[in-house]
Amino acid sequence: MLTVAALRTELCFSPRPRAALGVGQRARARLRWILEGERPAGVLVVGFSGATRASLPVGGLVLASSAGGVRVPDGLLERARKALPGAKVGPVAQASSLASPEEKARLGVEALAVDMESADLAAELSSRGVPFLILRCILDALWEDPSRGPHIRWARRALLCARRLGRAARALAPVLQGVEPWRAA
Repeated sequence: MLTVAALRTELCFSPRPRAALGVGQRARARLRWILEGERPAGVLVVGFSGATRASLPVGGLVLASSAGGVRVPDGLLERARKALPGAKVGPVAQASSLASPEEKARLGVEALAVDMESADLAAELSSRGVPFLILRCILDALWEDPSRGPHIRWARRALLCARRLGRAARALAPVLQGVEPWRAA
């Protein structure tokens, strides 16, 4: 299993092998390059997210049921849900930059959380038939603007989320072991 994220910070406590990819199309291109050289049994996409609903607390975990219209297969998602019973399950939206509180609220109609890479990575993995899961940790609550405020607040939260992601990634690793590759319909 390969663990990937946008930032090295998000991977601090995650199992190896792991790779920091950046965001958006750049992340997809880097993932494509990695997958041309190796064929992991599965990929776990982890990282920080903004909450799109007030019910999601800072530090809460979200298992994506879909990202950018690419669905995680129900059987795989069900196994992940059993491995992480406290995680919320639902769609994750993608933004091109840090989402403002207003943008997060707008996205909350269709998604639980927002990030800047999951949809692109899900599309690449699905097109190659590589089994994957997407796990997000809420860094900023719905009405918080991550581009403002003291940097120490965000640094503390990033460390908290990185620890939670690492523990959760270890719990999810067996879920991706031995999963058969698939082809997107």
